[in-house]
Amino acid sequence: MLQTDGLFVGLCLMEVRGMTDDKFKELEPTRTMPKRDHASAKDPELRAHLVLLTGDKAGTHYPIKDDRMTIIGRDAQCQIRLQDPDASRRHAAIQPFGREFYIMDMGSTNGILINGQQEEKRILRHADKIILGRQEYQFLLTGPDGHPILTSPTD
Repeated sequence: MLQTDGLFVGLCLMEVRGMTDDKFKELEPTRTMPKRDHASAKDPELRAHLVLLTGDKAGTHYPIKDDRMTIIGRDAQCQIRLQDPDASRRHAAIQPFGREFYIMDMGSTNGILINGQQEEKRILRHADKIILGRQEYQFLLTGPDGHPILTSPTD
């Protein structure tokens, strides 16, 4: 069974980003991560969303917090609840870190597909398509005006 506390997230991020032990020790073992730096001209106060593309609720926008992990699954405690028998109780998590958003499989039975590829964890890019269970979502980054941006902030 996987832990979902900040320590687990920190370990995943350390593995993904190649973070040194010294840098990792600076992180607090909580569900929250340091706020993103909005001072950069390349980061016009980006807001992240998942948009449901399939089913009766297609078009629904789910905001992704920029200062804490968002858990996605069937469990009532999840920030984004899936009404899908093929989804796990805690299927995936999206974790902001700096100007990037990471998605991680939380040990789900059916995994996650991003743009048709099975993934355990990776950085999300603007317009990525994500399949969780039978539901398809699109990851969008919007500016302060609510309009989608044209490129990823790390491009």
